[in-house]
Amino acid sequence: MLKNIPGAGSLISNRSPFIRNTLKLVLGSGIAQVITFLVSPVLTRLYTPEDFGVFTFFISIVGLFALVATLRYELAIIFPKEDKDAFNILSLTVIIAFGLSLVLLILVIVYSLFLSGRFPINPVLSSWLFLLPVLVFLLGLANSFQNWLLRKKQYRFLSAGKIINSLGNNLTALFLGLMGTGIWGLLAGNLTGTFLFVLFLGFCIHRAGIRKDDFDPSSLMRFARKYKDLPTSNSLQAILEAFQNYGIIYLAKVFFSSSVVGFYALSLRILQTPLWLIGSSISQVYMKDAAERYNKQESLEELLMKTIRLSALVATPMLVILLAGGPWLFAFIFGAAWREAGVYAQILAPWMFFDFIRYCIAQTPLVVGRIRPMFYISVFGNGLMIVCFCIGGWVFRDVKTGFLLLSFFMSFYAIGVILWIRTIVKPVQKITG
Repeated sequence: MLKNIPGAGSLISNRSPFIRNTLKLVLGSGIAQVITFLVSPVLTRLYTPEDFGVFTFFISIVGLFALVATLRYELAIIFPKEDKDAFNILSLTVIIAFGLSLVLLILVIVYSLFLSGRFPINPVLSSWLFLLPVLVFLLGLANSFQNWLLRKKQYRFLSAGKIINSLGNNLTALFLGLMGTGIWGLLAGNLTGTFLFVLFLGFCIHRAGIRKDDFDPSSLMRFARKYKDLPTSNSLQAILEAFQNYGIIYLAKVFFSSSVVGFYALSLRILQTPLWLIGSSISQVYMKDAAERYNKQESLEELLMKTIRLSALVATPMLVILLAGGPWLFAFIFGAAWREAGVYAQILAPWMFFDFIRYCIAQTPLVVGRIRPMFYISVFGNGLMIVCFCIGGWVFRDVKTGFLLLSFFMSFYAIGVILWIRTIVKPVQKITG
């Protein structure tokens, strides 16, 4: 059927290693998302919008710390020509992740002992704080392990890991929800899925036969200096890009209620999360191939355009379905109480479509050495996002107006980033022409 779609035939050609490798990861992401989709209608009847709101707020904080858990050095794992060098970078990321998690643990202890009385927070969030360093450390390991397996082109292990993560997360949350544990079931599900994911990836790496003799402590600082742009520029850029999504959660918490955050969380779970799961698969293979081509001074434009077409092809069905009947669909599948989440998803669908395409090629500036300009672009994008949502919250005092402004202006922002990325790969083509 795809072969009848213009441009799709070349995308699925067996002669394209890029597409074959991408499809291996997309298959795992797709199965993982099917599991999430099948379990979600039950979870929305076991947990309230307020439960999802508090849980999503906590996980967004975890996500921000996890982005810099390794100071972004995990991205450098795929760059060296020698596996020995890559293994030492992997070791560096594990040490950094452990150190950051230890610092977070100390801060949590200090807050609990001396500051919680003066600066109280939500009781549930307060009881979860000690799990913050644990989750950050696990996610730091997960990011590093994924890049090692990506380097070794072990796509089937990455694909299987995503399925295991989804099973552990959803089935644990489902079981504990049926047992009546309340909001703790959502957190326990996330923790279980992440732990099983890291454990599986670690087993795969160990099974592949890492040579421990390759570990060279004296090389760690050398690699840290060599890739110093990752913690200095890319870390800030990653935080800014994450804030474009997490920031909405924080602002919705300030201007509105936990219920609004919960509705938004479900719209993300159904709209953005599946796209990001698949998008991360496309992005991982794209970055690996782009880095190899750039090192050989080969053109990136063909690969870039192929990735843009593929990502647009993947995201189009979701866009059409949600625009046509998002509110009705959410109410039918998840219960009438969740219809509002469908309204949010319908409003945000155009932005998510273009942002998905941007996300799939977002590592291009890193590959071609244009990190700093991308940082300034991300600053602009965050400012635009904050202004749009603050207008909805302060001026109109209406969350839907805020989302409408957000979707409209951020769609154009995403389109602008995509067009800019196209311009920065053309000099590479000129070198090889």
